[in-house]
This record gives sequence, structure tokens and C-alpha cells, in this order.
Amino acid sequence: MTCVLCKEREANKKNTHFLTDGIIRSCLNLDGSKEREKGFYFDLANDNAFVEFNFQRGTSVDKLEAYLGRQVSDDEIERAKAIPFSVDYVFCSVCESYFTEIESKFIAETLPNFRNANLSETEKIAFDAVKYIRLFFYLQVWRTSICDDTLKVSEDISENLRQIILNFKSINVSDLNHFPISVTYLETVGDEQEYTTNNVGYSSDTNPNLIFFNDFVIQFYENEDAIRYFDFYGLNNSENFKELINCKEQKFLFNIFSNDKRKQFLNLFAAKNAKQLINSYADFFAKLWLKRFGVYPPSQTTQEYLKTLVGDSDFHILTYTKENIIEVTFKFLQDKIR
Repeated sequence: MTCVLCKEREANKKNTHFLTDGIIRSCLNLDGSKEREKGFYFDLANDNAFVEFNFQRGTSVDKLEAYLGRQVSDDEIERAKAIPFSVDYVFCSVCESYFTEIESKFIAETLPNFRNANLSETEKIAFDAVKYIRLFFYLQVWRTSICDDTLKVSEDISENLRQIILNFKSINVSDLNHFPISVTYLETVGDEQEYTTNNVGYSSDTNPNLIFFNDFVIQFYENEDAIRYFDFYGLNNSENFKELINCKEQKFLFNIFSNDKRKQFLNLFAAKNAKQLINSYADFFAKLWLKRFGVYPPSQTTQEYLKTLVGDSDFHILTYTKENIIEVTFKFLQDKIR
């Protein structure tokens, strides 16, 4: 294959993270550490009723099962061998060095203003370094759209972003700040393990394309006409929504969620997703029961089935894969038939 960035050299690079590893790693690890491949994550990119749960190959299965309150399957263990949010043989080593230069500059010069700062009383922060901040977040959007079909941008926008990233050393700010983009920073207070309460993933929605990026949330629009307000579990506020969208700006503005506001946002997101999943699984179960017995299940039976999934907390529903749900459901049905 030819590298999709330069379109000249052989795509010889393995294990290219399309979401910057230095940002997401602490979220994916069970203890919030910066070690590689020792954590788990929920695939928010899934586009159906099932939230895909995954863990990495270095994760202790005993520790994982204690956390989840259930056993992990052989299929999950097999999938854990894949490195999350990374690809092989899509980019070349030269273009990989371009990525590293952009990422390193953001991590060294901009990131400390967030992770090493007390932002509890701060609602927004502006930076002069528009070029490299935009380049960094463009990397996340463009690479993800190239490497995962879930996040979609149109062909002409993708090509524009490719040219910007390929020519990043010589490009001017005025040639790259025309895409509307909003970035919210989620202040994460506590020890390293607190980062594991954040999310990594992306939505299939467009305008904006939305990426959960550990302690950052990215909203990317293809053009100014595509800008629309949507609440998204309190991420946006109708009163300052447009103010926080960067477009043709002189300074790049970040929206700041204090630690308490971050928890409120993530809890609301998880709770509504858990409720939606519970309703989906109840409907799934009812259809199977109807197919098997010719009538819908008694409400008591449905509640008993759901109890086997959620245990003592609705949030447990988020730790199942599609395969898990099918396995648990058919076992429940078999037990009822006996």
C-alpha cells in the first residue's frame, strides 16, 4: 500500500495510533498509568444498540473480572491482542515523523496548561498558538476518518486536511483556520486512576464530528453553514455555543469543564446510554421470547432477565459486548425452558 498522507512512499509503519497515544493512554489503563496495553475501554464508535467493551492484552484478567463483576469471554481475550485506536501499514515512517512533530509540540507546550493547572474557577482559555493547536486536533479528526469508517468527513474536506497536515511546516494560519472547531477540556482532578473515568471514542454523527479524547472533547464542522446547536448531555450551552467555536480566529479558545462539571457530564452521558441500552436489550429479549413461545414475556420475567445483566447497578450494562449479551440471553432462555 501507498501511504495515505504523502501518497508517494510505501506505507511501511506499524502501530500508528490515529488518536494520539500520549493523550489517551492514561484513560485506557486500569490504574490510570502511562504504561502501554494494560487497560480497557468502551468503543463509543459503535453504531448500533450494543456498546462494544474491549480491554488490552496486558490487562490482568482477575483484576478485570473483579472490576466488571462478570467473566470475560475467550473472544474478548482474543480481541485484546489488537492495539486500540491504531493501524498497521497505512502511513509511512516519514509521515509518521510529521505526526510526531505536531503531537510533541502540543504535548510539550500546550498540554501542561491543562493537566498541570488548577482550572476549577476557569470557564475558557485562549492561546496564541493557533497553527499547532489546530494541526494537533486536525490530526485526530483526519486520521480517525481515514482509519475508521465510523467517523466520516466528505472527500474534499479530507483532501483539504491531508494537504494541511502534509505541508504543515510551510502553511500559514490563514490557510488552515477556516474549519469551525470546538474543543472542551475536562478538568480531571485526583490521582492518575481518575483519568480512567473519562472516555475515548467517537460518534458516527456528522456536523459536528465528535471525538471523546480522554480529557478533551472535539467537535469538528466541515464549514460554517454546517454549524448547528445540539446539547449532547450538557456539553454545549445555547448561551455561549457560537462563541466557543473557533473559526478564522486570532487566538484558539478552549471551553473548560471543572472537575465537578466533568463528572456531571460523564455521569449523564453514561446514565442515558445505560438506560437506552437496557431498553434495547429488553426489546431484544421480548422478540426472542415471542419467537420461541408465541407470546410476549411477562413483565416479571423481563425484569428478572435485566437483573441478570445489570446486577446492582445499571452501569454494568455498559461492560457487555454484543457477544456477551447474546450468550447471556440465550442461557437465560434455556434455563427457563428446562
